[in-house]
This record gives sequence, C-alpha cells and structure tokens, in this order.
Amino acid sequence: MASVQTSISVLAGARKGFYQCVDVDASGQNAIRLKRLGICAGRVLELVGQGDPMVLQLGNSRIGLSRQLANFVSIAPAEALLPGPVAQDALCS
Repeated sequence: MASVQTSISVLAGARKGFYQCVDVDASGQNAIRLKRLGICAGRVLELVGQGDPMVLQLGNSRIGLSRQLANFVSIAPAEALLPGPVAQDALCS
C-alpha cells in the first residue's frame, strides 16, 4: 500500500479547494472566535474566495474570515486525509 504525503500549511496561504483543519493554534478571544465560527481540528472546509476576508464554505454556511485569523489555522488537503468522499459533518465541541 502506497503512503500518501500530506502537506500541512496555513489557511491564510491556501488556494481555492477543499481542506481539513488539522490544528487551530490560537488562544484567548481568537480561539473562541474561530470555534464559534465552526473552525476546529477535524473540520472539513472549502475555500471559495481568497481575498481579505477569505470566504469559506462550512457545511451549508459561508463565512468571511480575516487573513489574520486564518494564520492560526493549520490545514491539509481534504482528499489526502479522508478515505472516500469528503465529509462535511464534523462539528466543533
């Protein structure tokens, strides 16, 4: 079985596409804000707009996220981490 190379990067530098959140390295109000927006480890998101704010699709919702906050979010391509179709039902707890 061939191993899949996963490339972990920061959301602020990503191109349009599907990603899975690997880690959120924020504290205090930034951590609370990201969690309330639904951005947490394990969550699959689609980057649909690369401006500032960035536009993300999380499930059935679209949100705007500043690049400043996006710098706290580590991501990897969703296809490299998830077997089968991309799931969008992971929720922050």
